Amino acid sequence: MTRSQIRDRILSALNESTSAPVFWSTAQLDTVIAEASEVLAEEAKAIRRSALVSRQAGAIYYFTRGIAPDVMAITRIWLPDQSKRLTAVTLAELDAQNTTWATVTGDPEYWFPISWDCFGIYPHPAASGGVLRMDYLAWPRTLLDDDDEPEFREADHDSLVMYGIYDGLLKRWDVPR
Repeated sequence: MTRSQIRDRILSALNESTSAPVFWSTAQLDTVIAEASEVLAEEAKAIRRSALVSRQAGAIYYFTRGIAPDVMAITRIWLPDQSKRLTAVTLAELDAQNTTWATVTGDPEYWFPISWDCFGIYPHPAASGGVLRMDYLAWPRTLLDDDDEPEFREADHDSLVMYGIYDGLLKRWDVPR
């Protein structure tokens, strides 16, 4: 379903004219569809992507914005050249294992979250070379054109329509419906 088809289905369900709606502008509906896409991506964890990041000498911490602009959350980290998956741990677990973990170099074995946009690897590489493959949950791509289709499965497009309908009913203060 395209963005214009989603918009028309929302308007039809709200008994609005698809050519000249009373309560909505096209820009408002497009904003609601974009918001619905973000909510669906966040709640359903529906969009997964991968990115490659080169390992840098001495780099312990990585920021998600440096990996890709659409990173919502890192789910797995791999060393593709060694066919090895890094184990997720907490800082407390690292401290319990080795209080001087930040000084240890070598091939990474673990990764740990620092904040919503930063994570670290342990041990950190002493020399540059190789890559880390990040598997992550992603924010949806922006629909730029009326002929663009959301990247969700076709079955999930109805969720975008329902979100728009509920938002429209709230805008009209039609709470019972």
